[in-house]
Amino acid sequence: MKKRLVLSFRIGAAFIGTVIGAGYASGQEIMQFFSVFGAYGMITLLLSGFVFIITAVSVFNISDRLKAFNYRDFVCKLCGGKIGSFYDAIITLFLFLGTSIMFSGSCEIFKAYFHLPKIYGIAIICILTLLAVFKSIEGLLSVNSIIVPAISAVVILASIASFKDKNMLVLWPHIGIPENASAFKAFFFMFFYCSYNLMLSLGVLTAFPQDIKSRKALSMGAFIGGFGLMVLAFLLNALILTDMPQVLDKSLPMIYITRGFHPYFRYALALCIWGEIYSTAVSDVFSLANRLSNKKKYSYKAVCTAIVLCSIPLSLFDFKSLVAFFYPLFGALSIFLIVYIIYYGKAAKLKPQ
Repeated sequence: MKKRLVLSFRIGAAFIGTVIGAGYASGQEIMQFFSVFGAYGMITLLLSGFVFIITAVSVFNISDRLKAFNYRDFVCKLCGGKIGSFYDAIITLFLFLGTSIMFSGSCEIFKAYFHLPKIYGIAIICILTLLAVFKSIEGLLSVNSIIVPAISAVVILASIASFKDKNMLVLWPHIGIPENASAFKAFFFMFFYCSYNLMLSLGVLTAFPQDIKSRKALSMGAFIGGFGLMVLAFLLNALILTDMPQVLDKSLPMIYITRGFHPYFRYALALCIWGEIYSTAVSDVFSLANRLSNKKKYSYKAVCTAIVLCSIPLSLFDFKSLVAFFYPLFGALSIFLIVYIIYYGKAAKLKPQ
């Protein structure tokens, strides 16, 4: 029982770590997809947790039933050859772009906090990413087992520190409904947010049932991951709302929000945000390498190295612009597949083991 619980927490942490990347941990994603909608954003944010849980459980069920343990086999067996090949290409492209965006986020952290040139931020994250992915899924689980509890603790402490003097009533003036906001648009953006994050998580989620046979551990891991993402997003959203609208033009909202905190805490926050950037880079590279080295045509480690090196040029572009352009685009392309996964997963539900 204890062993299964620990395994569930590791699965949940890996799920959270895959989703919480540069955009999420820095507050940029939460701001663009929830905070700008005020009260509507608060409601859709809570709904997002249920979407994450239901979809992750569905992916585990489908992956196990179809014996599809990388995202290419998963989408091709689920959707058929033509549609599956389309989504295979889309996921491959956006995992590659996601890796570049994580590297770009690393550059922002090193530039903002340590006043170092971008090349240092890129070099450090590239080397550490390769060290982790060379260990395959065990490296992925180990990285997230450390980083996810750390970022969770820092976000909780930041929330306590921010509201201990102001109290939660400071939120009420900011939880109105902006003039251009609508319930439909807020819901649609929430589904964008869930869709692209879940799509980018497919490479990790589909790999778990191959090595982890306990259905209960997988289901509990999905719940821990989805619920944890919802709670962290809620706290981040609350912090962002208290600094609206000044925070809207910031690349790293959490850094701006904690500008008045003790310098040591701000450095801890920066390191945690960087850690989540790193964990998502590990997840993206692992997913790509697991797909591209399929059938043992290419060496897994060689593929990992090639992915990291090829991701560097795009990472030199502005981080905020990359998030604003690519994430909504990928969300739009992902919606059909995520809806189909939820539908098929319920229809193909397996008996617990």
